Amino acid sequence: MSGTRAFLVRRLIALLVVTAVAVATLLAAYYGVSRNSAAVTDRSTPAILQVAAATEALRGSYREAEGALTGATSDVEGLGENYRTRLSTAGQSLAQAVKSTTGGEPARQSLLTIAGLVSSYSDIIEQAYVHRGNANLRAAYLSYARTMLERGDGDILERLRTVQRRQLRVLDQQTSFGWLLSCAWWVLVPVLFLTLAALLVHTQRFLRHRFRRLVNPWLAAATGLLIAVVPLAVFTYQTQDRLESARISLSQDDIGSASGGTAKRVTDTMRDTHWRAGAVGWIPLGGAVLAALIVAGLQPRIDEYRFQPR
Repeated sequence: MSGTRAFLVRRLIALLVVTAVAVATLLAAYYGVSRNSAAVTDRSTPAILQVAAATEALRGSYREAEGALTGATSDVEGLGENYRTRLSTAGQSLAQAVKSTTGGEPARQSLLTIAGLVSSYSDIIEQAYVHRGNANLRAAYLSYARTMLERGDGDILERLRTVQRRQLRVLDQQTSFGWLLSCAWWVLVPVLFLTLAALLVHTQRFLRHRFRRLVNPWLAAATGLLIAVVPLAVFTYQTQDRLESARISLSQDDIGSASGGTAKRVTDTMRDTHWRAGAVGWIPLGGAVLAALIVAGLQPRIDEYRFQPR
C-alpha cells in the first residue's frame, strides 16, 4: 500500500470515528435537555397544580364552614354552597392527583391516605353542623376538624406539602441543566466538532496539494454541514431558558389560588419547545449524511491507489 493511500485510509477511519462520537455526544446532549419539555408540560405541571388546588380548596372549605356555622343564618343556609363547592373541588383535584402524580408510588399512596382523611374531615364538619345549637360541642368539632386539617401531627395539609415537595424535586430534575449536560455542551460538543472541522480542513488541504484540485465538493459540503450544530445549541439554550421559567412559575406559593392562570402561563412558555424537541430526530440523519459526504469525498481518491504496487 502506497503512503498516500495508507494516509487516506487512516484519515477516512479517523473522520468516521470522530463523526460517530461527535454526533452521538450531540444527540445525547440535545436529548438530555429537550426530552423534558413534554414531561414538564404534560405531567409535572398538572400534577403540581392539582395538589396546589386541593390544598387551597381545603383551606377555603374550613373558612367557609366556620363562617357558616358561626353566622346568624346557619339554620337557614346550612354549611353553604361555597363550602360544598370547595370540598368538591378538593376531592376532584385529589382524584386527578392520584392518577398523575410525579412523586412516585409513595406520593400516590400518600394521596390515597389524604383522600380518606378528607372524607373524615368532611364528616366532622357535618357533625359540627348537626350540633350547631350547642356552642361548646360545635366549637369542639370545628377545633377537631381544624386540627385534622392543618394543626395536628401528620395533618392533611402537611401531607399535601410533603407530596408537593416530592413533585417539585422531580420538576427540579427535569429542568436542571446539571453538570453532565454542562460538560457535554461546554466541553465535549465544541471539542469534538472543532476537531472534526480541523480534520476536514486539513484533509482538503492535503488533497488539494496531492491531487492538484482546487476543492473537494463532498468534503466542503461536510465541513459546511457542521454549522448545523450552532442552531441546535441555540435551540438548547432557548429550551433550557423556558424550562427554568416554567419551574419558577410552578414554584410560587400562590399557584393554588390561580391554577388556571399558572397552567396557561406554563403552556405559553413551553409552547415553542415541542418543535425544537422534534429536532432531535434530525441529528442521526445529519450524522449519516455527514458520514456519507466524507466517504464520497475520500473513497474515490483511495480507489485511485487500489492497484498501486506494495
